[in-house]
Amino acid sequence: MNKRLIAGIITAASCGYLLWQYLTPVEIVAVHSDDFILVRNFPYLKIRQIAWWETNKDMIKAKYGVPHISEDGFYQVFIMDYGNGYRVDQGTDEDSDLLCFDDMHVDARCIKKNRLHWIGWSQNSGQFYR
Repeated sequence: MNKRLIAGIITAASCGYLLWQYLTPVEIVAVHSDDFILVRNFPYLKIRQIAWWETNKDMIKAKYGVPHISEDGFYQVFIMDYGNGYRVDQGTDEDSDLLCFDDMHVDARCIKKNRLHWIGWSQNSGQFYR
């Protein structure tokens, strides 16, 4: 009896977590000129990440002008985790994991490097998702 109860609790918790992941919308926090998109609540599964990009790429292009497409058609977009927000780069070794944006003119203009997804296109490889 106890094994069934524990299995039921684990199953219910797992289903609840998956439902929460599925229903929580992705929030675009910021877009930077180097084709970096900072997001919250990005899907965990690669197939859902690709589906989110395919669904929203036209809106992102219209609203933010990303991606910047070169003359030969090459482009790349980095989707990064916004995490705990912007930080100040103190210039120490501890800050080597920070990615700073030159298009911001404030001290707190860096985020922790946590790439969630990389989307691009080139003549050699075509469309790629990593």
